[in-house]
Amino acid sequence: MLHTKTWIKGSILSLISFVFSWLVLEGVCNLLLRWKQSITYNSNVLPTATTTQNKLTLIKYDSLGIIRPAPGQYEVVYSVDQSKSGKQKLPLVSKTASVTYHIDSLDRRVTPFDSRRAVGKYALFLGCSFTYGESVADTSTLPYFFGKETGYRPYNYGVSGYSPAHMLALMQAVNMRSEVVEKDGVAFYTYIEDHLARVAPSTKWIYNSNGYWPNFDPGTMTIKGTYAERHPVYYSLIQGMYKSNIVNLFNINFPRRYSDDQYLRFVRIVKETEERYKQQFGNDNFYVVVFPAYPMAPELRQYFNQFHIKVIDYSNLCSWKTAYDGMHPDEQSYRQVAEKLAKKFPE
Repeated sequence: MLHTKTWIKGSILSLISFVFSWLVLEGVCNLLLRWKQSITYNSNVLPTATTTQNKLTLIKYDSLGIIRPAPGQYEVVYSVDQSKSGKQKLPLVSKTASVTYHIDSLDRRVTPFDSRRAVGKYALFLGCSFTYGESVADTSTLPYFFGKETGYRPYNYGVSGYSPAHMLALMQAVNMRSEVVEKDGVAFYTYIEDHLARVAPSTKWIYNSNGYWPNFDPGTMTIKGTYAERHPVYYSLIQGMYKSNIVNLFNINFPRRYSDDQYLRFVRIVKETEERYKQQFGNDNFYVVVFPAYPMAPELRQYFNQFHIKVIDYSNLCSWKTAYDGMHPDEQSYRQVAEKLAKKFPE
């Protein structure tokens, strides 16, 4: 009995000690986060651009966990901070640059095209902001330059933040065949490394999206509902996790590494998207384009080969500069990729 009381007492003291230590550590990390934010704000190492105006309206597909831009036009004004050169610390010089986005009646970004150069073929572009053309004009995107070079009429189905899971959900929701005039053509999915985190999905993507994320069902190879709806316990744990100053200070995100199963799942989603494209369009002209500076992991590439998915690897094509937002490729980057890609698909 005495031994039991001693054990209980020791356990309670250990628990109190742990909680106290955790609270102290949380407090210290909170101070460090505040200090880190103040240093970033006052230093010259600032984001190249910040979005200051955005009138974008989004359409939600609750059964699939995806969003698309609504038809119309919206403008984003970027505040670009530039530090003056010199040894003395001088104030930043700010200027603004605006980008106007046009969305057609079918929720696709408008891609201007000279019909006089049309060769009677389509080019579908699927993917994320690198396809959509975040922070560049309608006439500066990858689809635009490809259409200009080849005469294929470009259709931009890219949406910022998308992944292959979103791409599959979009193929489930939309009969693209009915939205494309031309009978023959090609489809491109633009790959970047972060798509792996989005398909996993990583804890950060789930947290930042508030759980509004496509939930992939491997049994039916379809998207069913949102992550928050299908995994309420995990979603609650992720929400609680990012309330921690410790987690935010050390930028903790899971998974830390991708497993073989996650690589396989990624490729299976792309393959299913390819299959749905074949069903709708009646050809197998579906290609994965690896964007410059994002080499594909050997394990992932192996599965693409195993599933006979055509990959065009431009990971070493060029280094690229960022557009106004400091994150996405600029006009010249898209032009280089499009010109290279166009050579594979002559008029």
